[in-house]
Amino acid sequence: MRKLILMLIWLPFTCFSQEQEADHDYVPIVKKPLFENNQGPLLLIDAGHNNFHKPDDKFAAFAKVATATGFHLQTLEGSIKTETLHGVKVLVIANALNEKNVGNWQLPVHQAFAAEEVEVVRKWVSEGGSLFLMADHMPFAGAVEALAGSLGYTMYNGFAMAGPGRKYDIFTFDNDMLKHTSLTDARSAIDTIITYTGQAFKIPEKATSILSFNSKYKILMPEVAWQFSKDMKMINADGLSQLAYSNYGSGKVVVSGEAAMFTAQKVSGVVKFGLNSDMPNDNLELLQNILEWLAR
Repeated sequence: MRKLILMLIWLPFTCFSQEQEADHDYVPIVKKPLFENNQGPLLLIDAGHNNFHKPDDKFAAFAKVATATGFHLQTLEGSIKTETLHGVKVLVIANALNEKNVGNWQLPVHQAFAAEEVEVVRKWVSEGGSLFLMADHMPFAGAVEALAGSLGYTMYNGFAMAGPGRKYDIFTFDNDMLKHTSLTDARSAIDTIITYTGQAFKIPEKATSILSFNSKYKILMPEVAWQFSKDMKMINADGLSQLAYSNYGSGKVVVSGEAAMFTAQKVSGVVKFGLNSDMPNDNLELLQNILEWLAR
């Protein structure tokens, strides 16, 4: 009976996930582009690994921001090889999946990237590349466990939540979940960041967390996404991160445990979430700061 009650409590999250669609009407206001139109460095967005977020759909808003910032955008179709990354300054990967988990969000979660691809990306970053890796809640966190691990980040294949019924999380300096860093205190004033039910991960020793969870949060780790029960595995998320950055060799890494905060989407065509949200937030400013840091 308790398992049934828990599943009913969490049902709105299931609907939220299934009904989301891109808000193609969203137009970002970028007041200070980093580069002249299309004259910036090459930013490559991965669309070759069954990505839940692609630049022509749910990731369209991110692509608009990058374009408005002045980056030269290209989309990657297919596997990642050494020649694929030739001339690329920033590689963006958002919610990649192994084909075995497409429409099958349950254990086991298979790796989205072959071992050869993981090594290509790791070596490319170490030699000066900039990686922006976004991996949402289960199964996306588990799908990039090997890639993130090669760069020092430990993924937990679950959902970071403070309680039932919450569809978003608010990070501010006042609640000490938003941290003062070189990326938050850069050219744009930032005070409030909103995310939408992602995961929590452990950062390497020399990394810096931007969004950090407190003791109210746990990582819920069900066998099937969105199907929660009293018997599922749970981990204390206190001190874990949802957004962090680090240097790796000569390169740079930004890891996000939630992707919707950097998109513009709608639920049932009405409720907006992400960069287009009606709730006051500084997500756009933070995204611009991140892109600027990665491009340096």
